[in-house]
Amino acid sequence: MSEWKLVKLSDIGEIVGGATPPTSHDEYYNGDIPWLTPKDLAGYKERYISQGERNITKLGLEKCSAKMMPKHTILFTSRAPIGYIAIAQNPICTNQGFKSIIPNDKIDYLFLYYLMKYNKIHIESMASGTTFKEVSGATMKNIEVRIPDKVSQQKIASILSSLDSKIELNNKINENLEQQVTALFHQIFDESNSNRKHISANEYFDISIGKTPPRKESQWFSKNPSDCVWVSISDMGSCGLYIADSSEYITHEAVEKFNVKIVPDNTVILSFKLTVGRIAITDGCMTTNEAIAHFKTNEPRINEYLYCYLKNFNFQTMGSTSSIATAVNSKIIKGMPFIVPTDDELEKFHKIAGPLFMMIKSNQRENKYLGELRDVLLPKLMSGEINMEDIEV
Repeated sequence: MSEWKLVKLSDIGEIVGGATPPTSHDEYYNGDIPWLTPKDLAGYKERYISQGERNITKLGLEKCSAKMMPKHTILFTSRAPIGYIAIAQNPICTNQGFKSIIPNDKIDYLFLYYLMKYNKIHIESMASGTTFKEVSGATMKNIEVRIPDKVSQQKIASILSSLDSKIELNNKINENLEQQVTALFHQIFDESNSNRKHISANEYFDISIGKTPPRKESQWFSKNPSDCVWVSISDMGSCGLYIADSSEYITHEAVEKFNVKIVPDNTVILSFKLTVGRIAITDGCMTTNEAIAHFKTNEPRINEYLYCYLKNFNFQTMGSTSSIATAVNSKIIKGMPFIVPTDDELEKFHKIAGPLFMMIKSNQRENKYLGELRDVLLPKLMSGEINMEDIEV
């Protein structure tokens, strides 16, 4: 059985901080040097990253203490928040919100990526600070981790990486499928048709709004998946086209006591407060908070059209003030304009788009299973509970 050794992070790589060029100098920005901030990793789903929202110039790099790091550096956010992790796809630098690791020859870079994910909570517990928590460079260097020999590292990384590679492939396939659906939508519906009806949304759909039980009464909220899925706007920001789960649940008693609306399976939902215009389709029955509207219908063929219609709708036209986030309310959503396609148009679109939506749903369900499998295997592989000598990859 492979022996696992206790080492410090500084034993297996160089710990590198980052910096920000003075923002008052335009000549330091919009160059060709990739530069990351923690914001660039918020909601980022892939393992590898090549650049962030902004690049800096060579002069900007020279005017701050940021350091160019090589491909396969493990990027780890050390504050606001702690624990976003990615792998540099190419040479890159970061701002001061990172304590990245340039792996040496003692460690496989992919294994190090999963090792950091496994130790994320432990590293976060080492943070200090009053205004906000931060992991210092000195702390990071002295954090102890256990590693096996290089061959076992590569086996472990290969197992976990195969699952993530399939998840990432499914996501790319789904992006392509959704692009095909969007192109088809424009092809069929961009031309005007006098036979289409223009009505308000609540004339076609039974539109209901979600609800939040009293927040001060914590007994109504849960982290237990056996309770009711309770979707928030943040859940809709990372779910994909279909939504099946949530980060927080409410109890069955809460649903009954506070008359929280049950959203049926295969229902289009829309966020309309704070963040307006997030759209998803339910995969299973669930509930939502009061910032989300549910477009219920007995005509399931309409859902692909409705999803695309809302995706292409200009919500800025609905607000009565300069702030769309506070201007839109449930009354406005229920009365929003809806263009009803003709039966021939709807059938033509549904015949092609329906199977594509089903493929997307299938890929999302597979990703959920693969992600759960990876999360179960991660601690078992990283703790040495599974003997890698018995496994052929």
